[in-house]
Amino acid sequence: MIAEGSRIFYIHGLYGSRSSRKFGFIQQKYPTAICLEWKFNDNLTEFLENTFHMLETVQEPITLIGSSVGGNFAWQIQQKLLNEGIKCDLILINPMVELMYKFEDNFPNHLVQYLKPMNYFINTKVIIGLQDEILDAHQIKAFFEMYDYNNPNRIEIILVEDDHRISKFNDLLGDL
Repeated sequence: MIAEGSRIFYIHGLYGSRSSRKFGFIQQKYPTAICLEWKFNDNLTEFLENTFHMLETVQEPITLIGSSVGGNFAWQIQQKLLNEGIKCDLILINPMVELMYKFEDNFPNHLVQYLKPMNYFINTKVIIGLQDEILDAHQIKAFFEMYDYNNPNRIEIILVEDDHRISKFNDLLGDL
């Protein structure tokens, strides 16, 4: 469950926006949720820094939800917050853990520089759609299972029979 009184921030994936279906469902359940929107051609170093500085001023507990590439960005921001002693829960939805887990080599080259290898997790839930058509769900599942085996009680893995977009996301929201 998302902690009572938590401020919820959502970071969408590639080509997403605050108009995304997932964010719409999040906002229905958590009306004060905020979408931290980024655009394809933005300076994402600036986006990540500005987002971090904005979040470090939040007084309530923070829950970051990141989808796909937005999951990688949310993870980066969580790491910075944790380094500053600020607790932050993280929910990852089919996260872009590694570019090599992508089925097709069609990720925009100019965005590669903004991805970071995800290697440390705490207070994290990971939703993996086992029918993901964009990312190799079996590699991502194996990655997180190995992490969980070596670092027990830091992550919760939620496997769903769903696609990359998590079409049944609204059904899962109550379990987060």
